[in-house]
Amino acid sequence: MNTNIDQGQAVSQLLYIMADLYKYPDIEIWEDISSYRLFNELKVCESIITEADSLIEITELPKDLQYLQEIYLESLGGKVLPVESIYKEWTADRICHLPFARSKGYLFGDSALHIHYILEKFDIEIPEEYRNMPDHISILLELLGYFISHGNKELAFQFLADHFDWLGDFEDRLREQSGNQFYLQVTRYLEYILDTLKRLPANK
Repeated sequence: MNTNIDQGQAVSQLLYIMADLYKYPDIEIWEDISSYRLFNELKVCESIITEADSLIEITELPKDLQYLQEIYLESLGGKVLPVESIYKEWTADRICHLPFARSKGYLFGDSALHIHYILEKFDIEIPEEYRNMPDHISILLELLGYFISHGNKELAFQFLADHFDWLGDFEDRLREQSGNQFYLQVTRYLEYILDTLKRLPANK
């Protein structure tokens, strides 16, 4: 990895790496994880963003790709979907009288509609597997990285404030899952990174 990058590039690269960690794991991501190449890149980017070393470590590594895929399917692929709409009221529209309008746990709520609008505005095509959940955490992280890499800091800070306030509930759901804690540790690390970004000066 090229370490001669500025803070904005480091933030974007880190967010893109984190986005990949929440996608269905393939051989490429597994090789990056098992060789520690991915974690070394995260630490390099983190060191450019902040002088303080994170005390949060991702140590609960699965033994092989098949096991990582099983963990994913048991949690992020089903019971604990990392999709913003699920963790918020389906809509804040008080005119909507659908019986589940004020309930949580449903896809394609207000947040998904907002992300869908942003993707269309910036002419960004959403992958087919995320068609019904454009507010999947991988999409959110890639969008945040895109805003930062394109110098739209004001939009990036607003996006960060608006679309990641559900991660505490998501972490609680992961904590309830038995077995390997890899994705719980990944999420704790992500929350640390996002909290760090919120404290950065907006003009950096």
